Amino acid sequence: MPTKKMFSSWLASINYVRNVSAHHARLFNRKLVVAPSRPRNGQIPALDHLRDAGGAKADFGVYNALAGMGYLVGVLDPECDWPKRAAACLMAFPTGALSTKDMGVPEGWENHSLWTRG
Repeated sequence: MPTKKMFSSWLASINYVRNVSAHHARLFNRKLVVAPSRPRNGQIPALDHLRDAGGAKADFGVYNALAGMGYLVGVLDPECDWPKRAAACLMAFPTGALSTKDMGVPEGWENHSLWTRG
């Protein structure tokens, strides 16, 4: 983790996602109270794609927290298949009036190494 401040923001956003999920609340288009800091390009290559787009959904969307969790899980337990299972859930999200874009999911996210490794 590049800085303590960045790690702290990630933990706060992951904690928020956990609490929303644990209480069975709607998460897909919720705005994160604390957005995880996005690393500068090259600091954490697996997360470089988080800097590609701007705007509220890109900054405060749930996708940033999911990407952070996927990265941390991969560092802590490279054999864990959580990133693949999370990607499968995102791919299975129904299309219609709502989409994964409402979560801040960027175009081509499924091709990033973060979700395809292992």
